[in-house]
Amino acid sequence: MASEKDRCIICGDIPLVRIHTPQEYMMCLDSFMRMVNADDLKIVYQTCPLDKVIVDGKFYTRKLFHQFQCQGCGCIYGMYVDAEQGGEIKLNDEIFYPGNYD
Repeated sequence: MASEKDRCIICGDIPLVRIHTPQEYMMCLDSFMRMVNADDLKIVYQTCPLDKVIVDGKFYTRKLFHQFQCQGCGCIYGMYVDAEQGGEIKLNDEIFYPGNYD
C-alpha cells in the first residue's frame, strides 16, 4: 500500500482529509482539476466527467467517486463524496476496475 512517505513533490501536498460539506468538495475538486489540466495527475476512474459533477446547480448523482494517479510517482488518490453525508480523499492501493467485482 502506498503511504504518505511514497508521495513526491508533485502530489505530496494533496490533503488526505475528510470532506464535510459540498463547498469543501468543490474546493478539492477544483484543485484536482487544475492538477489534471497541468498534466500532474491523470484521471484513472470516474463515476462522471469532472465537468458534469454539478449540472444546473445540482450534483450529477448523490455519490461520486474519482480516482487520480500522479504522473510523477504513480500514487493513486481516491476522492469519494456522498452529497448528503460528506466524503474523503485518501491514498488507494490500486486503480478501481468495476469488472474486478461481481
